[in-house]
Amino acid sequence: MIKVLPSNIANLIAAGEVVGRPASVVKELMENSIDAGATTVSVSVLDAGRTLVQVIDDGCGMSAEDAAICFERHATSKISTAEDLEKILTYGFRGEALASIAAVAQVTLKTRREEDEAGIQIEAADSRILSQKPVAAPRGCNIAVSNLFYNVPARRKFLKSDAAEMRHIEQEFLRVAISNIDRAFVLKHNGRDIYNIRPATNLKQRITDLCGRDLANELVDVATETDIIKIKGFIGSPADARKTPGNQFFFINGRYFRSPYLHKAVCKPYENLVREGYTPAYFLFLECDPGEVDVNIHPQKTEIKFTEEHIIFEILSACVREALGRGAFGPAIDFESGEVLDFPVMERGGGGSHSSGSSAGGFIRPPKMNYSPLFRQFEEDGDAESPSGEPRYTTPHPGYGPLLEEEAAPEHNVLVLNGKLILAPVREGLAVISIKKAQEAILYHKYYEFLSQERFISQRSLYPQQVVLPGNIYSVILENIDRISQLGFDIRDFGDNTIIVYAVPDGFPTEEEALKDVMDNLAASLDREITGEGVATYARTIAAAAVKKLNHNLNAVQAEMIANQTLVLRATYGADLATKCITIISNEELERRL
Repeated sequence: MIKVLPSNIANLIAAGEVVGRPASVVKELMENSIDAGATTVSVSVLDAGRTLVQVIDDGCGMSAEDAAICFERHATSKISTAEDLEKILTYGFRGEALASIAAVAQVTLKTRREEDEAGIQIEAADSRILSQKPVAAPRGCNIAVSNLFYNVPARRKFLKSDAAEMRHIEQEFLRVAISNIDRAFVLKHNGRDIYNIRPATNLKQRITDLCGRDLANELVDVATETDIIKIKGFIGSPADARKTPGNQFFFINGRYFRSPYLHKAVCKPYENLVREGYTPAYFLFLECDPGEVDVNIHPQKTEIKFTEEHIIFEILSACVREALGRGAFGPAIDFESGEVLDFPVMERGGGGSHSSGSSAGGFIRPPKMNYSPLFRQFEEDGDAESPSGEPRYTTPHPGYGPLLEEEAAPEHNVLVLNGKLILAPVREGLAVISIKKAQEAILYHKYYEFLSQERFISQRSLYPQQVVLPGNIYSVILENIDRISQLGFDIRDFGDNTIIVYAVPDGFPTEEEALKDVMDNLAASLDREITGEGVATYARTIAAAAVKKLNHNLNAVQAEMIANQTLVLRATYGADLATKCITIISNEELERRL
């Protein structure tokens, strides 16, 4: 039998489209504040929004009549006719959203207009106004949303951890703050300031305040104007690309939106400039005729449809490519360029062509590489003297540097070239080894062994390092702090998006930039278990971050150690490693070139 649902149940269903989590409340209330002309918007949350979401603004406020009507379904000050839907330039056009919020939470509204002597306070819950009375209040609105989903236990049960919910709240906050640079914004969580942003004079200043100076200094401006679309904003340098999404923002006529299709348009020019799985930052503002874009295709209004989407794709991609060219970002033509290292994975419980034994847990132990640094595998018997009895090596020309400079010093049959390559003679010919990639391969197999045997060795820092992280990364790290400790890092929360690092995996550098990089990359991988394929992922992530800050200017002893370790890995895992960090030029090829 078909029947009409009671209004309170219908409101609960409708609220599901608007209020999915505490971040949805923050989004709706902040957008209403902007539409009300507020110059300062303050957001306070308790328990990541479960207990309280409060938004205070100094906007135009509402009369007593409007304050009561705004809790009715479909109440709005944004549109009046169907034609208005074709030229929407405001945020909360679907209504003030208070009806949906009041259906799943307890709401207290205080508001006053400039011309009114007293304000009005309204309390609402279960889609009903419970009380209404005059109250002293400053101009603007003060809306407190308490006990979200108190009457929908199933919805409350499926909320994520406080760190995860707070991450979503910060994202919604950033989206509004970035697109309204002339206003001040404050975000507090459990009484602690997360952001306290002053009005900015330009977009780059606002990005600096919200995302940090390191990111802002690497931005390249983007600007183009056509009959179809106007594009302006900034894109990040390829070097600043991150595994963890979080600094990718599209705005159309001031409204944030998501578009996987246009995201591809931005990322396409970055091909061969960033490593696979990394995403560049961008802050792009698009402007077009409101009649050429449909913003009403998604319940939360975060997806849109352009009438000329394929043309906009090409314009946007060309615009980004031009900006990258102007910024002189291009692939370097040297040994260090190329795809990310993809090391062979040692399987659990199974043998391999190079395996020599396994532990009780099925882990195939890689060969130990502890040996004397003075061991020279490159020398053959009789190398010390020539057939005539004279020394084979003579004092080199001064231009050859310090490799063989003192008679008493041990001789090393390796040469470091430009701080990037090691040249070493081997039986087959000449080994050309990338220092950076060889170090990464060595660390990868070291960390893989530690993780596989669940016995990660950490080195404690003499002076703990403070590391300031982006808000979204900081939240993920705190949420997974126990798992990160299994990877060899000992970190503690210091507040204000800052962690303190007391210990790092053996061989990992303690510089702040290396720690920032590894935390960013780990945040993108922490959904994986530290077993099976996850072991290889974590080992690769830590090794890649570590090698960026390792010393690549090696002396002869260090270079020979790296060369020996790399050749051992090549012998263990096959010639495939040669395509990653070592190339052998055969004797025949050398003779042919001479």
